[in-house]
Amino acid sequence: MRLPVLGCLECFDPQRTRIFPRRCPESEEWPAEDLLALKTFTETHFQHMSVYDWELSGKYMNIDHSDCIAKMWALSKFQMTPVLFDEVTEYRQAGLLWPTICRKTMCGCTADILRVVYASTNRSKVGKNKRPKAQFSISKHQHWTREEDEQLIDLLSQYDMGSDVDWNFISKTIGHSKNACRYRRILLRPRLARKRFGDTEDNFSDGTPTSASSPTMADR
Repeated sequence: MRLPVLGCLECFDPQRTRIFPRRCPESEEWPAEDLLALKTFTETHFQHMSVYDWELSGKYMNIDHSDCIAKMWALSKFQMTPVLFDEVTEYRQAGLLWPTICRKTMCGCTADILRVVYASTNRSKVGKNKRPKAQFSISKHQHWTREEDEQLIDLLSQYDMGSDVDWNFISKTIGHSKNACRYRRILLRPRLARKRFGDTEDNFSDGTPTSASSPTMADR
């Protein structure tokens, strides 16, 4: 039996209500309550996330579902260590704010993720817990050639971080669907970051990270 809230979300049509989802890029700090709400909603209502499930999650949060994927992927990848936990504790006791702590610890995530993970971590068990299994995986969404990857990176590099991307234009230019282009961007994030910072070194043979061919959580 489907839960009532999911049925309501399935019937909700943003086009008819004129209530359109917000853009909340993963690279920006979310309010902690929003991140907790998204985490709780996905863990409560879904076992293995599909793209459709993420669309429902986006409706629930009133946030673009690709941004929800990106933020939850970043949350799932981040792992607290005993040394980092002690550093954060020391800075918190000194009265530092979370953005400052994030910069000082160079933890590799945004302040909202560090805050949520720290609050849910038991010091006696930190480092001992196994990483939870991801609730969904991102496929390559058809075969992408090296040329298509380069074309996507070039097109995305024209947009500032956090700005709205014209996915209709990119989709028509490359020849893949909008969703396929969005999820391919997730896989190409390391290369896109190097492109923005002017590093031309390329250690990727097919546009996917060498550590895994199919990452377990997804970016905006």
